[in-house]
Order: sequence, then structure tokens, then C-alpha cells
Amino acid sequence: MRLRQIEIFYHVYRTGSISAAARDLNVSQPSVSKVLRHAEDRLGFALFMRRKGRLIPTAAADELFVEAEDIYARLSTFNRSLENIRSRKGGHLRLGVLPSLSLSVGPELVARLRDHDPNLSFELTTLHSVEIEAALREKRVDMCIGFEPVDDPRIQNHHVGDGRMVIVSGQPLAGSPAEVTEHVLHGAEMIGISESGPLGTMIRQQLDDRGIVPQEVATAHTYHVALSLVRKQVGLALTDQFTAYSHLGVGLQRYLLSNFPGYSIYAITLADHPDEGKVALAVDALRDVVATVAEGILSLQPRKS
Repeated sequence: MRLRQIEIFYHVYRTGSISAAARDLNVSQPSVSKVLRHAEDRLGFALFMRRKGRLIPTAAADELFVEAEDIYARLSTFNRSLENIRSRKGGHLRLGVLPSLSLSVGPELVARLRDHDPNLSFELTTLHSVEIEAALREKRVDMCIGFEPVDDPRIQNHHVGDGRMVIVSGQPLAGSPAEVTEHVLHGAEMIGISESGPLGTMIRQQLDDRGIVPQEVATAHTYHVALSLVRKQVGLALTDQFTAYSHLGVGLQRYLLSNFPGYSIYAITLADHPDEGKVALAVDALRDVVATVAEGILSLQPRKS
């Protein structure tokens, strides 16, 4: 079926009549009937049965409509993208950001770049670490922000800063200063975070190597849920500092982990991006954002007595 035939079929199926489909499409009824008849001739089977002035979908039409609905939805998305491109005054930057960095670093980067060029527009997508390489290779994003480099000659990794791990608690840890060691987790009720990528792997390895065995009482699939559980005092959570000091962690007790490995943050881009200047500007801005956010986090730490 041609795209026009799919469009006619979609509207006739949804409205149940030639006349209603014609009104939706702002075309004449004879043109709708003609396209639909040609589609059925081309397919070799009927899509509708005519009964008392209405069109009743056949079993084949019911099956095809599921696919047609998906195609039509994608066509609508395509047309919206065309309108967005037409209305842009300046460049457009598509960012893929880890969920944990999408609450602080991502918005701050967009705000800073908009200050630099108010005509820039943006699209922010949250991606897990395992999705970054494919998103870049398929050119669905211009730059990703992640915790580990991608090993691919077609991709460039720009180290833009570092971070530390933080224990988040719903109430003060007895006798604990601003920084604590991982030993406070031993035997403690803790909320695990699944699908946490390289940080999760590092945390599990470090705790195993040090003989630290928390009591995992709940597992969350997102940092938002994990810190919500902390707020209900279900248990402690071990997160990166950007999550802990985002708006999700406001009002919670947060302790930087001392003597525990941190992590690096990377801007990850295609090596041959067609707009190198735009990407370079974003990488430089991200480096400043990570430093600024990290500095702001440290300023929130209470002074040791």
C-alpha cells in the first residue's frame, strides 16, 4: 500500500464511513472512495464490508489497522519534526543524558548554552549507559553525557569532570561527620538501584572487596524512586553526588563517602559530527557546568568541627 492509501484506510477505519473520513482529510468523498477501492484491488482482498451505509472492517482490516496506526503516529511525529525545524531560528542540539545527570547537569547545561545563544533549541533524552553508543551511531543524538567512555573509533570521549559517591539517609547517622566511610553500610538497611550501569558495577565490586554487606530491603529502578523510599525512611541509598544533591535529595541527610572510588563524567560525541563548532561549544560548557555543580555541592557540606 502506498502512504496515501494507508492514510485513507486509517481514517475510514477510525471514522467508519467515507464521508467522515473525507471531512477529516478535507477532500471529496469520491476521491476517498477511489483510493480505497484501488487499495483493495491492489491487495486482492476486501478491507471493509458495506452494510446499511456503514463500512464494517474485515478481520484483515482489524489486523492491518494496528500497523497502520503505528505508521500514522510516526508520520505525525515526522510532520511535527518538520514544523519544529522550520520554526527554529538557530542551531539545534540533541542531548542524551543519564537519568542521574538529567536532574542537575542536563538542565544546567541547557540554561548555560541558552544564555550564550538564545536562538539555540534543545532536545533532552534520558539514556542508560548501554544505549549511548547506538544512539550516537544512529545519529539520534548529538552528544551524550555518561560515566564511562565508549570504545569505538567513530566516537570521541571528552573527560569533563569527576564526582564522588554519597550516602543518603532519611535521618542523621549517629555521630557521623560530613564525610563517612563505607563501613556505615555494613548490615544497614539499604535500597538497591537496578540498571545503574557502570556505577552500580563499581559499587558492588568495591563493597564485595571490602567485605561490606548491607541488608538490601528494597530495589528501585530509578533514582527518583530510591530517594523517595529514603524519604520514607525505608533505608539508606548510595548514589552519585549529582543525584544526591539534586532537588530529589533536598531535606535528606547526605554524606560524602571518603576513601571510596569516585567516577568520571564524559561528553561523548561522534568523531565526524557535521557541526563540530556546536558540539565543541557544548563540550566546553559541560566541563564548566560539572565543575560549577560539583563546587556548589561541596559548599553545601557542613564544616567539620
